[in-house]
Amino acid sequence: MSYKDEFQARAAYPAGQIGLGHVRAVYVPVFVIAVLVLVAVSIWPVQALALNEEGGLFETISAAALFAAGLAALRRYTGITRLYIALVCLLLAERELEAEIYSVDSLPYWLLSSLDSLLDMTLVRVVLAVVVIGGVLWHGVPTAWQAAKRRAPFFVIFVLAGLLAVTAQLLEEVSGIYQADLSAIMTVRFFVLEETLEMFFSIGILASVLIGWPKSDAEEKLNDLDLEQQPDAR
Repeated sequence: MSYKDEFQARAAYPAGQIGLGHVRAVYVPVFVIAVLVLVAVSIWPVQALALNEEGGLFETISAAALFAAGLAALRRYTGITRLYIALVCLLLAERELEAEIYSVDSLPYWLLSSLDSLLDMTLVRVVLAVVVIGGVLWHGVPTAWQAAKRRAPFFVIFVLAGLLAVTAQLLEEVSGIYQADLSAIMTVRFFVLEETLEMFFSIGILASVLIGWPKSDAEEKLNDLDLEQQPDAR
């Protein structure tokens, strides 16, 4: 980690000021509600299917949460090294929506089809990959390391959201592998659980972006600090 990254991380995460205790009263009810939703869709998977189908309520919530996270990241986390946060959220939101569920002559269909065509262009993919990978290496990894050491709330939520996404992917893989051996009701149950977990993942990403890391004057002083360390700088 560079001196600049270390300086920024220390200023953004002052020791003794970050913890989960003071927000536990919020996390516990949210966790209980999430568990109850998972239990409900497991017990009544057929009824829950209407909420999880393409263009249904859960998928719409997922896309809306990721889109909101992308817009919030664009506003809160400026700079080319942090642009990857907004880009990843917006790309995930676009992935959640399918153009085919809308009428061919509708505005959503046109927007999604245009985005799909744009993202199929090699140059666009290369630019996005450079911005995302560069941002993760330059900003994401040092920040995650400092946040993990201090158990920053936004990072804890981000990790939990990631685990939900991994679990949802595993459910999809298991369902695909053992599809011939699963009953119809069990196949539906796997599907609704997967979609529900993906919705929780999207909401978790939004919460992580909104909580974020504490603002400080560190970033504004970094350039001045660099100049002070270089006596010959003009």
